[in-house]
Amino acid sequence: MATPNVDTSAVTLAMLEDRLQRLQYAINGDDVHRPAAEQSNDLPPKASAAARLRTLERTLKALTIRSHAVSDILQIHQQYPELFHPTDEKTVPRTLHPASLAHLILAHENLYKATSAQLSTLHDNSTIPDTAPLVKLIGLEPRIARVEAKQIEQAREFAELRLRSTRLLEDWYRTGVLDMGEKWADWEERLRDCEIMVRRKEAAKKREEGML
Repeated sequence: MATPNVDTSAVTLAMLEDRLQRLQYAINGDDVHRPAAEQSNDLPPKASAAARLRTLERTLKALTIRSHAVSDILQIHQQYPELFHPTDEKTVPRTLHPASLAHLILAHENLYKATSAQLSTLHDNSTIPDTAPLVKLIGLEPRIARVEAKQIEQAREFAELRLRSTRLLEDWYRTGVLDMGEKWADWEERLRDCEIMVRRKEAAKKREEGML
């Protein structure tokens, strides 16, 4: 029966082999002409952990020689290992010189002062306004809602009254101005005809009197 340590080692090696194979495929694709050291790590199923680890090291070394990108990444990992491991934001970076840290703090001095002033203002209870007027205003909210509804209703009634007034004004203008103008013109024409008839009769009467 396998021990837990052996099982853990086998699982870890299997994961490393899988990652290395995916890395090989990402870099080389299906290139069949790559060196034999970079070929798939086909080992016997019962190969020891040490043999599998040596095979992984040889494959990675060959891949490093063949690919400049892998070589550069390994060099960066060797020089700056903290870039490949997430660190706590509260932890001071070990790669920064104390002078650099001091310069970084001084560069944010104004921000620290502003934040401190804001926190002091928040802790000062004297600057918090009295809530009594706000509570009273909230209590008046139902009345305000009723007043707003009444204003909306009045606005609707005013709009209806304006429409009715406009229609009445149009009717008055049509009947009281336009129609009366036509009637006055008709009356003037009749009056002119009457005047003409009267003048004709007067002229005829004068002629009759002159003949007598």
